Amino acid sequence: MGDKWSDRIIDASEVAALYEDNPGYWLLLDVLETAPNGRASKFRLLAKSKDKEELYDYLFEDDDWDWNKKYIFVYSDPGKQCDLI
Repeated sequence: MGDKWSDRIIDASEVAALYEDNPGYWLLLDVLETAPNGRASKFRLLAKSKDKEELYDYLFEDDDWDWNKKYIFVYSDPGKQCDLI
C-alpha cells in the first residue's frame, strides 16, 4: 500500500480520516483492541482495494491466517459519513 496509514496502529478517532482519505475503497481492518463497552478502539489497516473480492483473496491466500482475531470490512462511501458501530 505504501501510504500514511500502512503499518500504523489507528485509534478509533482516526478511522474517519482513514475513511475520508480512501473514497471508493474497501478497507480491511484488523481489530487490535476493544474498549470495555465492546467497541473496537484500535485498528491496523491490513489492505485496501476498490474490489472487495481482492480483500477476500488477501484473507484466504495466507495459510497461517489467524481466524481467532477480529476483522472489519469498511466501504469508504464518498457520499456517507463514517460510523463504526
